[in-house]
Amino acid sequence: MDMTSFHKLRWAVQENAHRADPRHAAALQAALERSLRASRLFAEVELGRTDDPDQMVIGVCRCADDVAPWEAGVGVERLWGVVALETKWEAHAVGCTDSLMEFEGAVTIDDSGHYITVHLVAEPAPVAEPAPVAEPAPATAVQDDQAAGSPAVGATIDA
Repeated sequence: MDMTSFHKLRWAVQENAHRADPRHAAALQAALERSLRASRLFAEVELGRTDDPDQMVIGVCRCADDVAPWEAGVGVERLWGVVALETKWEAHAVGCTDSLMEFEGAVTIDDSGHYITVHLVAEPAPVAEPAPVAEPAPATAVQDDQAAGSPAVGATIDA
């Protein structure tokens, strides 16, 4: 689902339901964090909660060295399917560029429509710095004298 369609659907759920209890959000956060860490898609995972109804569970991750953001997006989508398996309803959207993976999800946890929203972003692994280029060795005094037109040591001058 594209982000615009997801936002419209999430808004409709939010207008017709209530936020889930913080304990439910904490349980979803813990399950998602365990899944993200176990996936080995990410070198760093940090999740938390906010009062923002659009992103009750938030996360920032850094992709593992050999994982591109789009690969992380595919993996997060699969993990989310497992994490959200026991909920009553779920919707999500994933967007990826070369420099960012963004995942947004929403679930309802009961028949009365209590919802939890998730917003997760991931950056690619840092690019390794190239090895420094060795500078040429400084010229020696003999080389400097030869360059200036002085005879080399041991050379004779014909008169």
